[in-house]
Amino acid sequence: MPRSLQLLIGPELLWLLVFGAATLLAQANNPPSKSVEAFMESMGWYIPLVALLMFGLWLVPGVEKSWLLLRCWVASLTGAHLALEKALSAHSEQGPGIGTVYIMGMILLFFVLIVGSVVVVIFFRK
Repeated sequence: MPRSLQLLIGPELLWLLVFGAATLLAQANNPPSKSVEAFMESMGWYIPLVALLMFGLWLVPGVEKSWLLLRCWVASLTGAHLALEKALSAHSEQGPGIGTVYIMGMILLFFVLIVGSVVVVIFFRK
């Protein structure tokens, strides 16, 4: 596998796709729809799940793993912030509940990143 393809397949690509989906979700909420807004309110749970799936990159044989843990942290913190901010800013009822969804999603993301990092260091370090 070419070196450029090994570097391309990684957490940055995953979070770029999540941000694109959040942008499409924000555009789909014009005019506001109850089902889209309900999904936006549950994004605080879905974003940490994406981060959990990202740790599956250690099982993919072609992915460059030398700096992957640092790349996962940086890409997750940046990508989760951008995706949550983009999707939640399009919610029709801006209030303390939407801010709470953002904070809850970021706290759960930190928890998932810490647990995933511990698992990776224990099971996948050589």
